[in-house]
Amino acid sequence: MMKYRKICLLLTAILLIFFTTNSCSRLFKKGRYIVATSPSTPPLVMLDADKDIIGFDIDIVNQIALRMDMNVKIIPVLRTNLFYGLIDETYDIAIASITLPAEASEAENPEIDYSDPYLEIGEVIVISEDFGEYSGLDDLSGKIVGIEKGSDSKRVLVGRKGITIKEYSKIENAYEDIAVGKIDALSANLPNAVQTVHLSDEYNRILEIHPEPVTKKQYVIAVKSGNNILLNKINSGIEKIKKDGSLQMLIEKWFFTQ
Repeated sequence: MMKYRKICLLLTAILLIFFTTNSCSRLFKKGRYIVATSPSTPPLVMLDADKDIIGFDIDIVNQIALRMDMNVKIIPVLRTNLFYGLIDETYDIAIASITLPAEASEAENPEIDYSDPYLEIGEVIVISEDFGEYSGLDDLSGKIVGIEKGSDSKRVLVGRKGITIKEYSKIENAYEDIAVGKIDALSANLPNAVQTVHLSDEYNRILEIHPEPVTKKQYVIAVKSGNNILLNKINSGIEKIKKDGSLQMLIEKWFFTQ
């Protein structure tokens, strides 16, 4: 009988240790958020010389985590896997230059919820050093402006009197043409313009970005649909960094707007 009681007590102790350990493990996982990103869109997300993930989006998520007392771990994934990993709960948050589609209906994915926008940027005008004074789209009258095929800026520029539009299958070819004077200006999304102009020794001496946007897109953070507690935390964090000026400082840091 005593032997039986000892065995029962031992089994109880083992089960208690198991469930306590499991509970602590679950609590730890609940307190830590895995953030997936794709380091392929400088300066939003990229790798530095040491292969560390850096960029505007990374600073954004770290600032939100700091304001909301969130423990986050950032991992790199293929861009095509960003949403799949959220849906199967491999990770909790995705941030990697994710934009809301122009049409609201296109953004309605029943398995994904989006945060409030943390950034609104779009295409900007890049001019060469020979352009002269530029203060707005009216100064493009009589000029040749390069755009990428399918660009949102086409509908804006095509209605402007005196602008000749030249379309390119790749925007990189437009940079080559503006550098040699074949076109007078080009329209490109701001991250691409920053990457090409400011991060390139080839172009930063001869090209200039005019930061006034031609078009705008809203950049957001994604979570699995129904994860309202996490989404509310993220939205509160976005609101805080907007109000305390941190967001504006990051915009100036990464996009060289001032």
